[in-house]
Amino acid sequence: MTITPGYTVDEIRDFVYQYEKIPHGHKTLWLLEQEFSRHQFRKWRLATFNGDLDRGLIPRSKVGKVPYNPRQLMQSAIEDNQAKRIAELEARNAQLEAANEALGKAIGLLHDRNAQEPESTPTRTVDDS
Repeated sequence: MTITPGYTVDEIRDFVYQYEKIPHGHKTLWLLEQEFSRHQFRKWRLATFNGDLDRGLIPRSKVGKVPYNPRQLMQSAIEDNQAKRIAELEARNAQLEAANEALGKAIGLLHDRNAQEPESTPTRTVDDS
């Protein structure tokens, strides 16, 4: 579910993160180049930083709400994404280590099997004398 028809949650989040990365003084120009309004973007930004974007909740007004620090919220969102990525990489690492261990055991078994077989068969030579 998205808070704006025509835009996915990921697209909205990307717009907000792009905006936050733009240096001071260039943000207004960036907003003017976009196809959405400044008012719409303000709603998206509030929903993203308040954690309501994924749930599809639309912020109503700032009256009675605790003030937020967008940079701090952006940093916590980045840290959350990094923590998810680290967890994914650790899980993948565990899978690769298990596969590596299984391959090592298989190679060891092949070496053991090869060591039990005679290395070469003795050949007889016939003397014609």
